[in-house]
Amino acid sequence: VASSQNLAMMLIGRFLAGFAAAGYSPNIQIYVAEITQTKHRGWLSALTVPIMAIGVLLMYTIGSWLPWHLAAAVCTPVPCMLAVTLSFFYDSPYWYFHIGKEKSAHSAIEQFRGSDCNVVSEVFQIQEHVRR
Repeated sequence: VASSQNLAMMLIGRFLAGFAAAGYSPNIQIYVAEITQTKHRGWLSALTVPIMAIGVLLMYTIGSWLPWHLAAAVCTPVPCMLAVTLSFFYDSPYWYFHIGKEKSAHSAIEQFRGSDCNVVSEVFQIQEHVRR
C-alpha cells in the first residue's frame, strides 16, 4: 500500500491487506486459547479483538496527521518484527499432539508455563481433547 503509484493500486493493496487480516484474526484467537492456562483463557482470548481495534484506531489517527503513503509505511515495521519474533515461538501443544509429536508438545507447554510448573495434568487433558 505504501508504494502504490495510483488509487487503483492502493485500493487493491488495501483490499488484499483486509482479506489477509480477516484470515489471520481467527487464528490469533485460536492460538491464544490453545497456549494459555484454563483460568486465563477467556479474558486473554477476548483481549485480541480490542487490541486489533486499538491498532486500527491508532492507524486512523496517524493517517489523519500524515500523508497516506507515509502512514502506511509507518506501520510496516510492526508486522516485520512480529514475523521475526513469532519464528522463535513454539507451535501450539494441541497441534503437536495432533501430529503425533508428544515430546514437542511437552516442550511447548513447559515453554509457555515455565519449567517450574507441573504440566502433567494439562498434558493429559490436551491428549484427551485431541483424541476426541
